[in-house]
Amino acid sequence: MSLRADNAAALKALDTPADTVRLYLLYGPDEAGSEALAARLGKAMGEGAERIDLDGPTLRSDPARLTDEAAAISMFGDKRWIRVQPAGEEVLPAVEALLEAPAAGNPVVLIAGNLRKTSKLLTRVDGDKAAIAIVSYAPEGRNADALAVTLARDAGLELPGDLARRLIALTGGERGLLASEIDKLALYLDASPEAPRAATPEALDALGAEGGEQQLFKAAAIILSGNVAGAEREIAWLRRTGGSLAGLLRITLQRAVALAQAQAGQGQRFGGGRGEEDLGARWAGPNLARAIHRLAEAERTSRLSYAVGETVIAHELVTIARIAARG
Repeated sequence: MSLRADNAAALKALDTPADTVRLYLLYGPDEAGSEALAARLGKAMGEGAERIDLDGPTLRSDPARLTDEAAAISMFGDKRWIRVQPAGEEVLPAVEALLEAPAAGNPVVLIAGNLRKTSKLLTRVDGDKAAIAIVSYAPEGRNADALAVTLARDAGLELPGDLARRLIALTGGERGLLASEIDKLALYLDASPEAPRAATPEALDALGAEGGEQQLFKAAAIILSGNVAGAEREIAWLRRTGGSLAGLLRITLQRAVALAQAQAGQGQRFGGGRGEEDLGARWAGPNLARAIHRLAEAERTSRLSYAVGETVIAHELVTIARIAARG
């Protein structure tokens, strides 16, 4: 089955995942939108669900891994789901094995880029009843306004048209960033589907004023926790609002160094906060030293040229988040 991301059936399939669906292929030019859709399924699985992260190169070298993970049972009896990013044509053998397996209990989400209509992966998924392909395009015009209103309603916000247009302009219509800002607004107003609230210009202004160093510390924690999609959204937010990527780099480097000192017994224990896994366990081993070296090199490069430095910083911060995710 193939659906567009702005189709109600696509959102319903992610919000109430059916036992008969083994695989969700999220693709299209709006990759941030695909990541936001993956987050919807993760939310539907529940806060206690275990997420297994894989990538295309891993499945290319070990196609059976996907089927094994889909059939595995959590040692704690919790729900499990598998997220594969990036996923391209190289995962086709793994996908075929998954769809042809006698049974697979845990749903799999593939996040791919802009696949061609002739893609063998897309053709295989689209032709199987146990799989759903959802394509994401960057919303425009009235569709963008409608998307903002729908996302807000799902978060428990009543969003007037003028605020919807303001949020679209603020985020450039990027679905993942739009969803993130709406979630922030809902949290600020203490809104939920069970207790809806009306969004106001004053609340949006207040959120914008809460940037600065506090926002940078939060973004650094997101990066070090391995939340790749969240890291990309925070970086995009800073670039759109004129925030300091160099400042984010310095704070991330400082927190990484503090973590290394804590692991060496030279400081206090350093944790993730906001429910993130303990960073000490995530950064065990030599990866932390490599991360500190990369961040320090990026900091030196950023002094040479503003334009080049911004690009290097953004790349390295996302790379650090990916290393943390694998950790």
